[in-house]
Amino acid sequence: MHQKLAEIPLFDGIKPTVLKSISPFFSSKKYKRKKVIIRADQENDRFYIIKSGELKVYRINKYNQEILLALLGEGDFFGEMSILDGNMASANVAVLQPCELLSVHKRDFMKIMKTVPKFSAHMFHYLTQRIRSADENIENLNRPNSYERIAAVLVQIAERSGYRKRSSVVIDKIPFQHNIASLAGTSRETVSRALNQLKEDAYIYKNGRHLVIRDYPRFYEEFTQ
Repeated sequence: MHQKLAEIPLFDGIKPTVLKSISPFFSSKKYKRKKVIIRADQENDRFYIIKSGELKVYRINKYNQEILLALLGEGDFFGEMSILDGNMASANVAVLQPCELLSVHKRDFMKIMKTVPKFSAHMFHYLTQRIRSADENIENLNRPNSYERIAAVLVQIAERSGYRKRSSVVIDKIPFQHNIASLAGTSRETVSRALNQLKEDAYIYKNGRHLVIRDYPRFYEEFTQ
């Protein structure tokens, strides 16, 4: 287990001896698609780290519509909010693609937070990033132009799960169009039209779920202002 922890960004720079000492607290489990890991407004007593796979964070509004809040992938984590503030879970978390999750009970999570300073520092760093990302999402949803909102969502996805290839950024598995639509506050049809327009404008290359943002510095500057 300590070798799996060593591959997670949250544990970067933590000595192998420390990882070995905390690894017995963690368990590993694989989940199939559609499995709900955490339910909103219910108690949660575990902290989860995604070893592989993809999950979504969402809420259901009063009209029984799903509101997508975030997409999570390898190295991301969830469940910490309800542990840290002692309240019920604020959102649902469900499996989009088969995943392996590492998890730890809240009492052991708090022990690790107190006894492993680097882990705590990494936690606060990533939580701060999430707040910044949430601010950007709110700002993006206020853009009147849906084309620009969708392009800004692509930037967020590229920053989280893309990798550089010269001046381009490659995203091996772009989220499905209905998920992009939810993140951009628009319809699936609008996303399809916007992606086609971005291809015509030579901003992106797309083949199935494989997407390349061609001149990423230009794309980033144009759609994050």
